[in-house]
Parts: sequence; C-alpha cells; structure tokens
Amino acid sequence: MRALIFLIPGLILLAAGIWWINDAGHSVWAILAMLTTATGGALSISGMAVGLDLFAPTSRKI
Repeated sequence: MRALIFLIPGLILLAAGIWWINDAGHSVWAILAMLTTATGGALSISGMAVGLDLFAPTSRKI
C-alpha cells in the first residue's frame, strides 16, 4: 500500500508533465513542466524502491 501511495501520483505527474512539455514548447512554462516531470519521476522511482524493499527487505539480511 505504501508503494502505491508513491507510485500512482508519481506516474500521473510524470504523464502530465510530459504532456505539458509537449504543449508548452519553447517557453517559460516549459520550466514548470520540466519540474513537474522530474517530481513525477522521483515519486515513481521512490514507489518502486519502497515496493522492492517490501518484497525483499535488505535490513533483515544483514
């Protein structure tokens, strides 16, 4: 469940940011679209990391 909390909004922001970059073109709004895409990518990667840590926790193996 914790992984989905990061993953779902991250993928939505990533898709919205890519769509916004295509729509903004070469303008100042493209900077905000890039930040939205970067935030979505960071959240989705965090969700994947949390999900992988739940299935194979490294803290128990040490």
